[in-house]
Amino acid sequence: MSETGTGKTEMTARVGVYLCECGPNIAGKIDLDKVMADILSESDRYRNVELVIRRYGFLCSGPGKQYLEDEIKENGLTHLVVAACSPRDHDSTFMGVCARTDLNPYLYRIVNIREQCSWVITDPEEATERAATYIRGSISRVLRQSSLFEKPLEINPDAVVIGGGAAGMEAALALSSDLRRVFLVEKSASLGGGCGITMPQEKAVIEDPNVDIYLETQMSSVIGFLGNFEIGLKSADGKDEEITAGAIILAIGSDYSDPQESGRISFSESDEVHILAEAERTLEAAGDLKLRDGTMPETIAVVHCVGREEQGYCSGVCCSSSLKLAAAIRRLSPETAVTSVYRDLCLPGADGENVLRMARESGVELIRTKGTSLSGMELDLEKMDGTSEKRSFDMIIPAAAIVPAADTVSLAEMLRIPLDEHGFFKEAHRMTDPAGTTTEGVFIAGTAHGPMSVMSSMRFARACAGQVLTRLVPGERIVPEVKVTEILEAYCTGCGNCLDVCVYGAIYADTDRGISVVNEAVCRGCGNCFASCPSGALRTRHFTNEQIFREVDEALR
Repeated sequence: MSETGTGKTEMTARVGVYLCECGPNIAGKIDLDKVMADILSESDRYRNVELVIRRYGFLCSGPGKQYLEDEIKENGLTHLVVAACSPRDHDSTFMGVCARTDLNPYLYRIVNIREQCSWVITDPEEATERAATYIRGSISRVLRQSSLFEKPLEINPDAVVIGGGAAGMEAALALSSDLRRVFLVEKSASLGGGCGITMPQEKAVIEDPNVDIYLETQMSSVIGFLGNFEIGLKSADGKDEEITAGAIILAIGSDYSDPQESGRISFSESDEVHILAEAERTLEAAGDLKLRDGTMPETIAVVHCVGREEQGYCSGVCCSSSLKLAAAIRRLSPETAVTSVYRDLCLPGADGENVLRMARESGVELIRTKGTSLSGMELDLEKMDGTSEKRSFDMIIPAAAIVPAADTVSLAEMLRIPLDEHGFFKEAHRMTDPAGTTTEGVFIAGTAHGPMSVMSSMRFARACAGQVLTRLVPGERIVPEVKVTEILEAYCTGCGNCLDVCVYGAIYADTDRGISVVNEAVCRGCGNCFASCPSGALRTRHFTNEQIFREVDEALR
């Protein structure tokens, strides 16, 4: 470890610049001693500033963090620049170090000289020069940063679960405790998502004293943010009620496409055509599948992938469900001939091969086709060899595509959540936050997120519950974002552009004063509104025009 410093005294600011070697990741490409010397040679450019420059092996390590903490205290640093790796990895690490000293964490700046210099620039001299440039820019910027202070808020640990199906009940049970109430809101007259089947969790949910169940009720309004939501409920009889909670879980389930949306499918109400979900419910409840006249069908056809082309995606679970249903019918009614008609089989998961094997062993006839048309009770099968065959059945069960629930669009607008290309709620990030949304405190469970199996739906429900349990701990407080947007009243014309582009709903119109106002507890400082303001009335703390200009100006010098 080497160290250098200037000998100036009576300075108003002491800026510590600490370079992390990161083993060979940084020091193996960048000449850190040259970087330090170059910056010190131009220290006169910073008026009333004393620079303290050091290098260290691994600043993110335990000893490294302690070293940095000691340096801040011993040198009386007023500002800190750390030249290391990605802010995504260790920005919070070094802010935590500052928080353990008297140095405000927002008078610190991290510079990424690993990913943006040593890892991407092959020439060591160029990488060294670039690193010095970035560090100079950060010094210029950090001197113009201001102290920001966090304002912890009291939280409501309770949760609202919208949807009383398998995912909704699983989430409610996972969240329920003596320190947390769960409000389970279901729009139909019974739990189970209106499917008419008693689910394993239903008895436990009903008997749980910490779960309040609202049947024939829908969410009508919502305002607030993570830890403090006010939710309006409206029952089927028109009664309005308001509840408060800290988080919202959307488990509204999904729907099924109309098979007749396809130009290849046509039947009447009197025909014995029942979509897969209906047939599953009937078999579960009654133990058999009968025709409308009460007799047992002699022949049944299960048609896969109805609606796949129209929707533009594979629902992923229909093939397994179709084959399981076909095998179950054969087991319960061996005299019934069951034919499974498919074009391609999608059987994901470790159990997929077993599902196919069980269907074959139970005597299900499997027919692969290039295409299938339905007219009444007759199927027109275009076989793989190019020939066609027409076959009539006593009952036909199309496996309709899974599509978004009818309430999806209205809830997305109410909660300011984007939808994906297929119309389902869009997650915050597919890999790092698949259960979260862009509205902090609102989570997605089950097929409201997209087509998935019951088991996957329940896993998502538990993931949502885990997010709530870790972020809304009873008795603790949350710290909202401090790098928020401010609106300068003198410049604001009240045009409303910022209201239209704010995805968090953090801005509202003050009609009495004719201006827009930011709710700092909701704002996340994304900057969308900044670009929409024609009068220049907006600024984001910690990302002001002067800070960014000075950093870029110094880097381009």
